[in-house]
Amino acid sequence: MTFAETLYHIAVNIGSFFYSRKRHERMLQRICYITTLRAKPLFKAFGHNSSFQKIELLKGPEYISIGNQTSFEKDLYLTAWDSYQANNDIQHFTPEIKIGSNCHFGAFNHITAINSIEIGDNLLTGKNVTITDNSHGSTDFEHLSVEPILRPLVSKGPVKIGKNVWIGDKATILPNVTIGDGAVIAANAVVTKDVPAYSVAAGNPAKVIKNGSPTR
Repeated sequence: MTFAETLYHIAVNIGSFFYSRKRHERMLQRICYITTLRAKPLFKAFGHNSSFQKIELLKGPEYISIGNQTSFEKDLYLTAWDSYQANNDIQHFTPEIKIGSNCHFGAFNHITAINSIEIGDNLLTGKNVTITDNSHGSTDFEHLSVEPILRPLVSKGPVKIGKNVWIGDKATILPNVTIGDGAVIAANAVVTKDVPAYSVAAGNPAKVIKNGSPTR
Protein backbone atom coordinates (compact mmCIF):
# COMPACT_ATOMS: atom_id res chain seq x y z
CA MET A 1 0.00 0.00 0.00
CA THR A 2 1.36 3.40 -1.01
CA PHE A 3 1.66 6.34 1.36
CA ALA A 4 -1.21 8.12 -0.44
CA GLU A 5 -3.45 5.05 -0.08
CA THR A 6 -2.60 4.82 3.61
CA LEU A 7 -3.57 8.46 4.14
CA TYR A 8 -6.82 7.85 2.25
CA HIS A 9 -7.81 4.93 4.47
CA ILE A 10 -6.94 6.89 7.61
CA ALA A 11 -9.12 9.78 6.41
CA VAL A 12 -12.02 7.41 5.64
CA ASN A 13 -11.78 5.84 9.10
CA ILE A 14 -11.72 9.23 10.80
CA GLY A 15 -14.70 10.38 8.71
CA SER A 16 -16.61 7.23 9.57
CA PHE A 17 -16.01 7.86 13.26
CA PHE A 18 -17.36 11.41 13.16
CA TYR A 19 -20.20 10.63 10.73
CA SER A 20 -21.40 7.17 11.58
CA ARG A 21 -24.80 5.82 10.57
CA LYS A 22 -26.05 6.18 14.14
CA ARG A 23 -24.96 9.81 14.26
CA HIS A 24 -26.70 10.41 10.93
CA GLU A 25 -29.92 8.82 12.18
CA ARG A 26 -29.85 10.85 15.39
CA MET A 27 -29.36 14.03 13.36
CA LEU A 28 -32.37 13.17 11.16
CA GLN A 29 -34.47 12.47 14.25
CA ARG A 30 -33.60 15.90 15.66
CA ILE A 31 -34.44 17.61 12.37
CA CYS A 32 -37.74 15.71 12.18
CA TYR A 33 -38.62 16.63 15.76
CA ILE A 34 -37.91 20.35 15.24
CA THR A 35 -39.74 20.50 11.88
CA THR A 36 -42.80 18.77 13.32
CA LEU A 37 -42.81 20.88 16.48
CA ARG A 38 -42.85 24.09 14.44
CA ALA A 39 -45.47 22.92 11.93
CA LYS A 40 -48.10 21.05 13.97
CA PRO A 41 -49.78 24.10 15.62
CA LEU A 42 -50.53 25.50 12.16
CA PHE A 43 -52.80 22.65 11.05
CA LYS A 44 -56.57 22.34 11.36
CA ALA A 45 -55.95 18.97 13.05
CA PHE A 46 -52.72 17.09 13.70
CA GLY A 47 -52.74 13.59 15.13
CA HIS A 48 -50.66 11.89 17.79
CA ASN A 49 -47.14 10.78 16.75
CA SER A 50 -47.41 12.18 13.21
CA SER A 51 -44.24 13.76 11.83
CA PHE A 52 -42.49 15.64 9.04
CA GLN A 53 -38.88 15.04 8.06
CA LYS A 54 -38.51 18.21 5.96
CA ILE A 55 -41.16 20.50 4.43
CA GLU A 56 -40.13 22.25 1.24
CA LEU A 57 -43.40 24.21 0.83
CA LEU A 58 -46.42 24.45 3.13
CA LYS A 59 -49.48 26.49 2.13
CA GLY A 60 -52.85 26.72 3.87
CA PRO A 61 -52.24 24.32 6.79
CA GLU A 62 -55.41 25.66 8.42
CA TYR A 63 -57.33 23.69 5.75
CA ILE A 64 -55.39 20.46 6.32
CA SER A 65 -56.15 17.63 8.78
CA ILE A 66 -53.71 14.80 9.49
CA GLY A 67 -54.46 11.65 11.50
CA ASN A 68 -52.35 9.72 13.99
CA GLN A 69 -48.95 8.16 13.31
CA THR A 70 -48.69 9.54 9.78
CA SER A 71 -45.21 10.39 8.50
CA PHE A 72 -43.82 12.43 5.63
CA GLU A 73 -40.27 12.04 4.35
CA LYS A 74 -38.09 14.89 3.10
CA ASP A 75 -38.87 17.68 0.65
CA LEU A 76 -42.65 17.62 0.96
CA TYR A 77 -44.83 20.07 -0.98
CA LEU A 78 -48.20 20.30 0.83
CA THR A 79 -50.46 23.09 -0.39
CA ALA A 80 -54.12 24.07 0.04
CA TRP A 81 -54.72 27.25 -1.95
CA ASP A 82 -57.52 29.57 -0.81
CA SER A 83 -56.53 32.27 -3.31
CA TYR A 84 -54.51 32.55 -6.50
CA GLN A 85 -53.75 35.46 -8.79
CA ALA A 86 -54.31 34.65 -12.46
CA ASN A 87 -53.67 37.52 -14.88
CA ASN A 88 -55.40 40.51 -13.23
CA ASP A 89 -57.95 38.43 -11.35
CA ILE A 90 -57.69 36.94 -7.87
CA GLN A 91 -59.41 33.58 -7.46
CA HIS A 92 -60.80 32.42 -4.13
CA PHE A 93 -61.23 28.79 -3.05
CA THR A 94 -62.33 26.76 -0.03
CA PRO A 95 -59.82 23.90 -0.12
CA GLU A 96 -59.74 20.87 2.15
CA ILE A 97 -57.14 18.13 2.58
CA LYS A 98 -57.89 15.22 4.91
CA ILE A 99 -55.17 12.63 5.50
CA GLY A 100 -55.88 9.54 7.58
CA SER A 101 -53.88 7.69 10.22
CA ASN A 102 -50.85 5.43 9.80
CA CYS A 103 -50.02 6.83 6.35
CA HIS A 104 -46.42 6.94 5.12
CA PHE A 105 -45.42 9.36 2.35
CA GLY A 106 -42.11 8.98 0.53
CA ALA A 107 -39.65 11.74 -0.27
CA PHE A 108 -40.43 14.53 -2.76
CA ASN A 109 -44.22 14.05 -2.61
CA HIS A 110 -46.50 16.85 -3.83
CA ILE A 111 -50.07 17.13 -2.55
CA THR A 112 -52.02 20.18 -3.70
CA ALA A 113 -55.69 21.21 -3.50
CA ILE A 114 -58.08 24.02 -4.32
CA ASN A 115 -61.09 21.73 -3.94
CA SER A 116 -60.87 18.53 -1.86
CA ILE A 117 -58.41 15.69 -1.35
CA GLU A 118 -59.32 12.89 1.05
CA ILE A 119 -56.84 10.11 1.85
CA GLY A 120 -57.79 7.06 3.92
CA ASP A 121 -55.80 5.24 6.57
CA ASN A 122 -52.65 3.20 5.90
CA LEU A 123 -51.64 4.82 2.61
CA LEU A 124 -48.09 4.10 1.45
CA THR A 125 -46.40 6.10 -1.32
CA GLY A 126 -43.05 5.91 -3.02
CA LYS A 127 -40.93 8.91 -3.98
CA ASN A 128 -41.93 11.77 -6.29
CA VAL A 129 -45.67 11.08 -6.07
CA THR A 130 -48.11 13.86 -7.05
CA ILE A 131 -51.71 14.05 -5.85
CA THR A 132 -53.62 17.04 -7.22
CA ASP A 133 -57.22 18.15 -7.62
CA ASN A 134 -56.34 21.08 -9.89
CA SER A 135 -54.42 22.28 -12.91
CA HIS A 136 -53.24 25.53 -14.46
CA GLY A 137 -56.14 26.29 -16.80
CA SER A 138 -58.09 24.01 -19.10
CA THR A 139 -57.22 22.84 -22.62
CA ASP A 140 -59.31 25.34 -24.57
CA PHE A 141 -57.70 28.04 -26.73
CA GLU A 142 -58.53 30.84 -24.29
CA HIS A 143 -56.36 29.26 -21.59
CA LEU A 144 -53.69 27.72 -23.83
CA SER A 145 -52.91 31.13 -25.37
CA VAL A 146 -51.91 32.48 -21.93
CA GLU A 147 -48.65 31.82 -20.09
CA PRO A 148 -49.17 28.75 -17.87
CA ILE A 149 -48.26 30.64 -14.69
CA LEU A 150 -50.97 33.23 -15.47
CA ARG A 151 -53.76 30.76 -16.24
CA PRO A 152 -56.52 30.38 -13.63
CA LEU A 153 -56.48 27.31 -11.42
CA VAL A 154 -59.20 24.84 -12.42
CA SER A 155 -60.50 21.75 -10.62
CA LYS A 156 -62.45 19.07 -12.48
CA GLY A 157 -63.42 17.48 -9.17
CA PRO A 158 -62.14 16.16 -5.83
CA VAL A 159 -59.69 13.33 -5.24
CA LYS A 160 -60.63 10.49 -2.90
CA ILE A 161 -58.22 7.69 -1.97
CA GLY A 162 -59.44 4.78 0.13
CA LYS A 163 -57.76 2.76 2.88
CA ASN A 164 -54.72 0.51 2.47
CA VAL A 165 -53.71 1.98 -0.90
CA TRP A 166 -50.16 1.70 -2.23
CA ILE A 167 -48.91 4.30 -4.74
CA GLY A 168 -45.57 3.61 -6.44
CA ASP A 169 -42.71 5.97 -7.32
CA LYS A 170 -43.42 8.89 -9.66
CA ALA A 171 -47.14 8.15 -9.96
CA THR A 172 -49.55 11.05 -10.51
CA ILE A 173 -53.15 11.15 -9.28
CA LEU A 174 -55.16 13.72 -11.23
CA PRO A 175 -58.43 15.55 -10.39
CA ASN A 176 -61.88 13.96 -10.20
CA VAL A 177 -60.52 10.51 -9.34
CA THR A 178 -61.57 7.97 -6.72
CA ILE A 179 -59.22 5.12 -5.79
CA GLY A 180 -60.84 2.28 -3.92
CA ASP A 181 -59.64 0.50 -0.79
CA GLY A 182 -56.64 -1.79 -1.17
CA ALA A 183 -55.76 -0.62 -4.69
CA VAL A 184 -52.20 -0.56 -6.03
CA ILE A 185 -51.05 2.24 -8.35
CA ALA A 186 -47.92 1.18 -10.23
CA ALA A 187 -44.80 3.30 -10.52
CA ASN A 188 -45.00 6.06 -13.17
CA ALA A 189 -48.77 5.62 -13.57
CA VAL A 190 -50.90 8.65 -14.42
CA VAL A 191 -54.36 8.12 -12.94
CA THR A 192 -57.07 10.00 -14.84
CA LYS A 193 -60.08 7.76 -14.05
CA ASP A 194 -61.46 5.90 -11.04
CA VAL A 195 -59.62 2.78 -9.88
CA PRO A 196 -61.78 0.06 -8.28
CA ALA A 197 -61.04 -1.36 -4.86
CA TYR A 198 -58.52 -4.21 -4.64
CA SER A 199 -57.23 -3.72 -8.18
CA VAL A 200 -53.89 -2.83 -9.77
CA ALA A 201 -53.61 0.10 -12.19
CA ALA A 202 -50.61 0.92 -14.38
CA GLY A 203 -49.62 3.02 -17.39
CA ASN A 204 -50.25 6.48 -18.82
CA PRO A 205 -53.16 6.91 -18.74
CA ALA A 206 -53.52 4.26 -16.05
CA LYS A 207 -55.62 1.19 -16.79
CA VAL A 208 -56.67 -1.64 -14.51
CA ILE A 209 -54.36 -4.59 -15.23
CA LYS A 210 -55.53 -6.81 -12.40
CA ASN A 211 -58.78 -6.99 -10.48
CA GLY A 212 -58.31 -8.53 -7.06
CA SER A 213 -61.82 -8.04 -5.71
CA PRO A 214 -62.76 -10.81 -3.28
CA THR A 215 -64.81 -13.62 -4.77
CA ARG A 216 -67.84 -15.13 -3.09
